[in-house]
Amino acid sequence: MKKSWIVSTAITIALIFLLIISTSKNILEELKLGLDLQGGFEILYEVQDPYEKENVSKEEIVAQTVSLIRDRINLLGISEPVITIEDNDRIRIQVSGVKDQQEAREFISIGGNITFRDKDDNLVISSRDFKSVGIEQSSKDVAPVVTITFGDSIDMRSVTQTYEHQSLVLWLDYVEGDTYTREKSQEDSKIIFEGVIDKAWSSNSGIALSSDFSPEEAQLLSKALSTGDLPAPLEEVSSHSVSSQLGEQAFKNTIIAGILGISLIFLFMIWRYRWLGFISIICMISYLYLAIGIFVFMEGVLTLTGLAAFILGLGIAVDATILTFERLKECKNPNQSFEKRVMQASNRTFLTIADAHLTTLVAAAGLWVFGVGSVRGFASMLLISIVAGFLTCYALLRLLLYMIGETKIVEWNKVRHHKRGALKEKS
Repeated sequence: MKKSWIVSTAITIALIFLLIISTSKNILEELKLGLDLQGGFEILYEVQDPYEKENVSKEEIVAQTVSLIRDRINLLGISEPVITIEDNDRIRIQVSGVKDQQEAREFISIGGNITFRDKDDNLVISSRDFKSVGIEQSSKDVAPVVTITFGDSIDMRSVTQTYEHQSLVLWLDYVEGDTYTREKSQEDSKIIFEGVIDKAWSSNSGIALSSDFSPEEAQLLSKALSTGDLPAPLEEVSSHSVSSQLGEQAFKNTIIAGILGISLIFLFMIWRYRWLGFISIICMISYLYLAIGIFVFMEGVLTLTGLAAFILGLGIAVDATILTFERLKECKNPNQSFEKRVMQASNRTFLTIADAHLTTLVAAAGLWVFGVGSVRGFASMLLISIVAGFLTCYALLRLLLYMIGETKIVEWNKVRHHKRGALKEKS
């Protein structure tokens, strides 16, 4: 036996496990779970024509809308929303880990265009003139008041002088053709608030919107006003939601099923290939670590479809390992050392394994380019899994087997068994 190779092999395996053990906790903490694993909702919006006919491209309008939606979601204290643009005019929003889904959905879509208008529907103040928005409530028994202060872009003294003793109406998503007289009688009215200016102001101060707001309504309105208006209205194309309890249960069931399945694979490899099975387990554990690590580094969001791709990638990696072991068993030339048989078996399987991985990569790339939503999530995880599987269950496996061959442990073990057999025959 060559002690230097034994030490090198032991150090290599120890370093692999040391790296996995020392960094796995941080990687798992950074792993983002999708709405089907921890509850949440997904909405697909289509961006309509902008409110103001400005010389701005549709791409810029959509980008501005995404930025504002992200700001609103951040105000709700929800971390890491997934917002993607599809077909240049659609926005898909995935929000997970939400306690009050209804409030979040209302807040995301509210305030497409917030304006103050008179009863003749003339524009008086837009949300672009707002400087800050807040809430005041003197006691629990008194309805909260939404306060608005204005910037230098508007002279509220002249506005209040013009509309003294007249009503101003706060509109949500006013479009050309809407009228105050028709809208005020609608059950789902776009009119949020209506108030009378008692007297002209002597300074450019703010206003207070006092109505029968509930604390939740006042909070929602305040947040919507503070983030400003969307540049274009949004039309909901599709949506679905998953309760947090259902998502949590799905995650637990998936983890249990995954652990059980992987454990059965480990047991099969040990039963079928003995000590080679332990080497394959090292490579498979490395695959699990590398695939999840790359996924977290790319800031992916793990969903049930992503887990399916992850397990599929493991199956392909195990298949590559089995193929290598079977070719190794076929190389029975007694004049060849173990490391030479490893190289010969690896060379024989390379084209087969590479072809299988390459065709799967092409299929996954096609799904990623042309797919949407969960299909694209499946494709991205499959791409990562194929790369991680090839690096661990072919390249790393070949390296470890070669290093073990260089230790001459296999030849030494054969000689030992041969001597034992010879002694039994003499006796």
